Amino acid sequence: MIRILHTADLHLDGSFAGLGNRAPQRQVDFLETFERIVTLAIKQEVQLLLIAGDLFDHPRPSQVVLGKVQAGLQRLAERGIVPVLLPGTHDSLVSADAVYRQCEFPGVVLLDQPQLQEPLALTVAEQQLFLYGFAYRSYVSENALAGMQRRNDDGIHIGLLHGSRQGSPEWNYRKKDLPFTLDDLKRWDLDYVALGHYHSYEVLAEGERIYACYPGSPEGKRFGENGPRYCALVTIDESGAAIEPLAVNGRELAERELDLSGCTELDEVVRRIAALGDAKVLLRLTLTGILEAPLDLSALQSRCEDDFFYLELRDETRLFDSDYARRIETEETVRGMFVRRARQLMSEVVEDERPVIEEAFREVLTRFRAFSGGEQ
Repeated sequence: MIRILHTADLHLDGSFAGLGNRAPQRQVDFLETFERIVTLAIKQEVQLLLIAGDLFDHPRPSQVVLGKVQAGLQRLAERGIVPVLLPGTHDSLVSADAVYRQCEFPGVVLLDQPQLQEPLALTVAEQQLFLYGFAYRSYVSENALAGMQRRNDDGIHIGLLHGSRQGSPEWNYRKKDLPFTLDDLKRWDLDYVALGHYHSYEVLAEGERIYACYPGSPEGKRFGENGPRYCALVTIDESGAAIEPLAVNGRELAERELDLSGCTELDEVVRRIAALGDAKVLLRLTLTGILEAPLDLSALQSRCEDDFFYLELRDETRLFDSDYARRIETEETVRGMFVRRARQLMSEVVEDERPVIEEAFREVLTRFRAFSGGEQ
């Protein structure tokens, strides 16, 4: 039996430009998650740590990030745990100054060849292992997937692949994404394939037989990578592979909706958002419902954002159906004329165009209200 901790898509040294002043701390979060994975590998007494691509977010990470990664991987090697690295699409070997061409990773097995001629043979915990994997480089890696075919019946055969499963909800084929199918995995007949590239946890199996797993990104990089994030603890013995997902993220991304129907004052909206506050959460909050006054989103953001690690507000509230809009529609004023014209447009456009008019309607009425000093 052999125990493996499998991760991928850590994307260390990402920029997180969209997070504003929270970006530096988010970079620290990702490094802390890497260090948490190293500690977890030691605690779980695994024999291998497999990193199936995109350890770094780009091929030239900072010296600070590089140093922490080298120290963490060396810490594993000194404890008899073998780290295995596969370059991905973000930290590929294409450029001459790529990190894997320029830097040493003591004690690490680096699968950096563009084609797999023969699997790499290792003896780990007195067991014979064979590692299959290649670092994709266009043209040089043409037909390289054929090299993933199992060579013999001896020992345990483990593959690493940074690629795209055809039929996945995340499927978006590009040549460098290395498309493969479940039938390919079955044909290769490896004991386990450690996958990377897709950021959601997914086990690829048929019946009781587990062929491969995407552990997903261990720390959410963007909205959609919400909730707990995992590494895969893999046990391989004569009966096959078994997988246990282990949560490793330090913060969570979340997307929620909040119905503000009936709210008439900004203070009331602030209180309702504050009730969701969590300093460990990055929240994308969509505001819905019928309001009786335009919502000043920038003022709301400034009053609520300190209750969260990061807060992104999306305004999908409705004013067309409010008493407020009906009341000012009859005015012989510029804003009254605007409301009447907007209602006319809404009756003329197709359904898909109505959200755009609603958004413009909210924005203009917010400006009118600000100009008039907040009068209703």
